[in-house]
Amino acid sequence: MGMVEVAILIFHPFSQTYKFDFLILCVGRYAVAKHPKFPHEAGPEVFHGQVLHSMDFSRMPHADADELTRGKRVVVVGSGKSGIDIVAQCAEANGSKYPCTLVYRTANWTMDPNLKWGAFFEKMMTSRLAELMVHKPGEGFVLSLLATVLTPMRWLIARATETYYKALMPMRKHGMVPDHSFSAAMLGWRISVLPDRFYDAVDEGGIVLKRCDSFSFCAGGVVLDGTGERVDADVVILATGFDADRLLSGVFASPWFREIIVAEPSDTMLPLYRHCVHPRIPQMAVVGYAESAASIYPYEMMAKWVAHLLDGTVHLPSVAAMERSVAEWESWGQWAKRRSGGFFLKSCIATATTWYHDQLCRDMGYSPRRKRGEGFLADWLQPYGPTDYAGIQ
Repeated sequence: MGMVEVAILIFHPFSQTYKFDFLILCVGRYAVAKHPKFPHEAGPEVFHGQVLHSMDFSRMPHADADELTRGKRVVVVGSGKSGIDIVAQCAEANGSKYPCTLVYRTANWTMDPNLKWGAFFEKMMTSRLAELMVHKPGEGFVLSLLATVLTPMRWLIARATETYYKALMPMRKHGMVPDHSFSAAMLGWRISVLPDRFYDAVDEGGIVLKRCDSFSFCAGGVVLDGTGERVDADVVILATGFDADRLLSGVFASPWFREIIVAEPSDTMLPLYRHCVHPRIPQMAVVGYAESAASIYPYEMMAKWVAHLLDGTVHLPSVAAMERSVAEWESWGQWAKRRSGGFFLKSCIATATTWYHDQLCRDMGYSPRRKRGEGFLADWLQPYGPTDYAGIQ
């Protein structure tokens, strides 16, 4: 491999250049906060309280976070994973005396792990049988036909899950039924785990739910656009997501690098072979961008794959072959985005995680069938997880 020249700018009156044989970027995708935009004199600057992003709140020590919210009127904007967790945390601390208000535009599907179907669904959807029911990148004619044939089964499972949760959770009562189907949510993995006693806190007055398309700030809190309702607040926490592309593009001083890695016209996949290496920059790897239902062990598999690449046991194919693989994932991402109604997180591989790991295993010289000795049915019916890949070094 050739030398890679990397300019590292430090906060001093000079910059220094270091040269490496290989560069690995592990910058993640959750370090640059995404903030909503507001009209003039309707943003945080007019609010007399404190405004922060969920990223800043999660970084605070527990004692400081408790001090910030305890005995305060808190508004949380956004009903994603971070939003509902923060709301539940505030409600536990303050109860109904100082209820926490959740302002959200779109409700998302949540799974209650305390319900039997929730535990069963989690195990079932991480099995090879579940992946047979969805299309996969570069799957070939037979698997594509099989996924098409099994589509009604996947639809029935998703509908049964919707019906089950609607029956056992007061989603309709509180206006928390999502506009999109559970099947669509699975493809983009817009699914989160419901905090304990979340709806109990709603019923007891510790959580107040407010649905609106947009909002603005006023001196004493926030104003819900459309109705004009004012929600008084001392603290507003914006659980409004992250700008992963901005985080990654900010690493590169060269416009050429930014353009071919981040500024591609795709909004579904980064153009990385095996979600790690750009076909035209083989001396650099990105670890930790692709998203899954449980991302830590896929990131570990990426790191192992890169280690094998550096060790020489993994050999990159030709540029053309790598670009074909990238195009297959891009085509699959476009399909998943269409089928999910546009609710698709960029580089989300949640419904094809085992398929992706199979590719990495074959590259590294390991069998993708990780349940050896447990029988044929176990490999297809049992869930795949971190322990199945523990033996890969």
